[in-house]
Amino acid sequence: MIEEVKQHGGVREGAGRPKGTGNRITAKDLLDQCAAIVGKPFAVSLMEGYRDSILGGDVKTRVTYEKIIVDKVATTMMDIEVEDNSTVVDGKRTAFLEAVNSIININKSKDNEDASD
Repeated sequence: MIEEVKQHGGVREGAGRPKGTGNRITAKDLLDQCAAIVGKPFAVSLMEGYRDSILGGDVKTRVTYEKIIVDKVATTMMDIEVEDNSTVVDGKRTAFLEAVNSIININKSKDNEDASD
């Protein structure tokens, strides 16, 4: 008897994570381990590195630190704005509904044109 060779996908024996393996590393776990090894929270280590780059006149490293810090601050501020400002959320909801309605109306108009042809 000839066995068929599957061309696409399917279950493969031994594939995937072994049963009983622990969870993957999370960002929190990584930061906690960093704090345990270094002896201080990651944010403190980060800011000390930033300070040292400024005092040492290392512009390239300073710019790298500033990008990291600005990215984090900007992300946090955006999260707060969306969570704290229900007016923005309501405005986006309204705009989305209006867009959906206009698409529906365009499709209805097109269907009516097709029916009259």
